[in-house]
Amino acid sequence: MQALSLAANWPERAGAVLVIASTARHSAQNIAFHEVGRQAIMADPKWKNGDYYGSGKGPENGLAVARMAAHITYLSEEGMHEKFGRRLQNREAKTFGFDADFQVESYLRHQGLSFTDRFDANSYLYITRAMDYFDLAEEHGGRLAQAFAGATARFCLVSFDTDWLYPTAESRAIAHALNAAGAPVSFVELSAPFGHDSFLLDVPTLDRVIAGFLGS
Repeated sequence: MQALSLAANWPERAGAVLVIASTARHSAQNIAFHEVGRQAIMADPKWKNGDYYGSGKGPENGLAVARMAAHITYLSEEGMHEKFGRRLQNREAKTFGFDADFQVESYLRHQGLSFTDRFDANSYLYITRAMDYFDLAEEHGGRLAQAFAGATARFCLVSFDTDWLYPTAESRAIAHALNAAGAPVSFVELSAPFGHDSFLLDVPTLDRVIAGFLGS
């Protein structure tokens, strides 16, 4: 999003723009998942309307739940099935209680708790809100192509076939807008089983695309 914004609003500062698994604006579904996370944080009594600094621990429980909800969107059904399935976590039978019976439950709880050690709850609120408000077309009269009217950079757009957070259609819409603006753009959808997280993991085809674009 920052790369797209820079290329649109400060075109003289961008020579090559690589946009991986992104979007020009958040969908209603994206906003909905962020809202679930924000409400989890604000419902934590330790949030204290954001004034929790200097009073011990902040809203760690709420932040952990927010991270758990968000982390689901980074994965794919295929990837979750391969990694976890319905396998149990360190037990032979279901407890029929509310402990983490399944491996996927334990994994999400770990992701949530570890996140609280390195992230601030208020920062989470503001960053997710900024992402929700981001709409590059809205900033330029409602037409995404108009946002790139002055662009002088060359662009490379990459999406992943299992990414349902920012699906291929979002990248394709950006590519169409760049074409309409006359900007040089290449676009590729890569196959990877990891969902949105594919850009962080071992996808050799992504390495080749990046190397080819930056080296050209």
